[in-house]
Amino acid sequence: MHGLLSKLAGLDSSAERGLRVVEFFDQLVLHRADLEAVTRATAVLAETVAGAVLDQSGDVVVVSPAGRVLATTGPGPHARVHDVIIDTKVVGRVWLERSTPEDEREWDELIVERMAQCLATLTARNVAFRHDLELGFTDPAVLHVLIGDDASETETARAARLLGFRVGEIVRVLAVHADTAIDDSLAAIRTQIATGPGTRSVAAALSSTLAVVIVAAKDIDPLVIPDVTMCIGPPVQIENCRSSWAMARRGVRFSALGGRWPAYTTTDELGCLTVLADLEGDHVAALPDVQAITRIATGKSGSTDLRLLECLGSLNSLRDIAEALHMHHSSVAYRVGHLCKTLGYDVRTQDGRYRARTALTLWRLYVGFTPTD
Repeated sequence: MHGLLSKLAGLDSSAERGLRVVEFFDQLVLHRADLEAVTRATAVLAETVAGAVLDQSGDVVVVSPAGRVLATTGPGPHARVHDVIIDTKVVGRVWLERSTPEDEREWDELIVERMAQCLATLTARNVAFRHDLELGFTDPAVLHVLIGDDASETETARAARLLGFRVGEIVRVLAVHADTAIDDSLAAIRTQIATGPGTRSVAAALSSTLAVVIVAAKDIDPLVIPDVTMCIGPPVQIENCRSSWAMARRGVRFSALGGRWPAYTTTDELGCLTVLADLEGDHVAALPDVQAITRIATGKSGSTDLRLLECLGSLNSLRDIAEALHMHHSSVAYRVGHLCKTLGYDVRTQDGRYRARTALTLWRLYVGFTPTD
């Protein structure tokens, strides 16, 4: 930069034009222009053919002064060529090409230098960004733009591109809950996801226990990660993933309940149950049915009674419940009778079981704690 400023200082009355050239390429960097955009802008600015090649990707772009991409694959004999250098390593070349050497203009050298520096900056940034994508972790602030409620369509589309997704691409959003080591859990999840064909994912921890994973896939095979619960939202276009996240975040509260609730679930499997996660917590805790569950949980056999209530909602007979809990069926019958008195209704009827299971679910969502026997 010092050398460039010295050069501009010697241009006297033309210095302003030189500064405008510098600003021109700075704007391309600021707006994250791609290879073709930089080459086209340079060709139009210099009013001649401009070209660029990146060695690692093999991408070659040559553009006419009218902005049309040409079929040429390299510089001609009269081209002014400049290396694209990142950390002393040549990663490509750029050039301006006029009909004859006599046609060269005063600003060709400065323009080709700035074009090379512009592409070096953008290429280095993209390499670092792709490395982050391969690791699967990204800036939570960028993900917040996609899953939050305040971003505009333009901001959402830009965030999607920054994360490496195409606008309109179909994604699934996972809400992940883990009591400890959420980053390790995310790495394990991405490892399992990566085994699927054509899948790509990014992830970020939003808190010490909650994380979000966005996967470019319409379907995801069931995931099994020890000590982790998760829920997958419905498939949506990337710019609409806030709706999938909102549903997945509600759904993960159910998978985190434990007991007979699966550690891995989807919002499709939960269906209308997800609305139970949208209620006012204080109002739910004050419901008589929920308070009755609290009395059961704080009783001498609270843990056993809660498991018994859970089995009542899903098993057909007291003998099935006894087998599942490794209890004698007469003991189960006695405990069920005691539960009926505490709850104030008969849990042996179909309606009673439904009512008890709903009350237990609400209790676990809004009040729940670990009872002791």
